[in-house]
Amino acid sequence: MTVFLKQFEERFRASFVEDLKRTLEQTRNERVYACAFGTDSDFVTLFLAVNTEESLARHIADMKKKGLCNSKEDEIYFRWGCSEYQYGDDTHFNDISKLLYAVENAYDYKDQLIEIIARVVQETEPSVFAEYGQSKEDIVFFVSMTDDDQAEELENESVALMTRPELIEGFLKRYEQ
Repeated sequence: MTVFLKQFEERFRASFVEDLKRTLEQTRNERVYACAFGTDSDFVTLFLAVNTEESLARHIADMKKKGLCNSKEDEIYFRWGCSEYQYGDDTHFNDISKLLYAVENAYDYKDQLIEIIARVVQETEPSVFAEYGQSKEDIVFFVSMTDDDQAEELENESVALMTRPELIEGFLKRYEQ
């Protein structure tokens, strides 16, 4: 493992649980269904985005009032588009993004970065979630790109690395509804 990847893992491991706890505290009375790690096509940013069933319902209702949600496809986008998620916008992993930005061609490490993220998620004890009234087993975890047509492929590949198998199939079919 390169020095860069070791630094990334150390920083991600140190930041993730604390940022997750802060976000789960905000969702304490709601049911989290998705936890996404957003990045860009160059893999030089990283942020945590979390959504709940309740925040999704509020967001869709608000978008319908504004005339911005007029179809089932729109609702699917709001459910799975991590840039629409309502929680986590204060958890941008700034120190990690700075590290990613500083390395030459961070995208070349994409697969290893996703593996590290997945390993840390897998190793996070279910009790961390339970402390805030959530069940890790009920959450879909995935990595997404906010600015690239390859986002769906990345999401589909990464979900299998960190999500309970019973939830993966539904996620993979999310646009077929």
